[in-house]
Amino acid sequence: MPAPEIRLVLADVDGTLVTKDKILTPRAIRAVERLRERGILFTITSGRPPKGMKMVIDPLKISE
Repeated sequence: MPAPEIRLVLADVDGTLVTKDKILTPRAIRAVERLRERGILFTITSGRPPKGMKMVIDPLKISE
């Protein structure tokens, strides 16, 4: 049986997308861009309050 197609990636913010120093690296941004180029949806999850997510949402161009 073939593996199912990936349609969505959900990533945690701290320790996954951003470094321990709270930096969103160009490498992480490019990885998200590559997912989108392949038609894979991408979004984030976090225990942070919405204001604390802006530093990730804007550079990754996440909307609704």
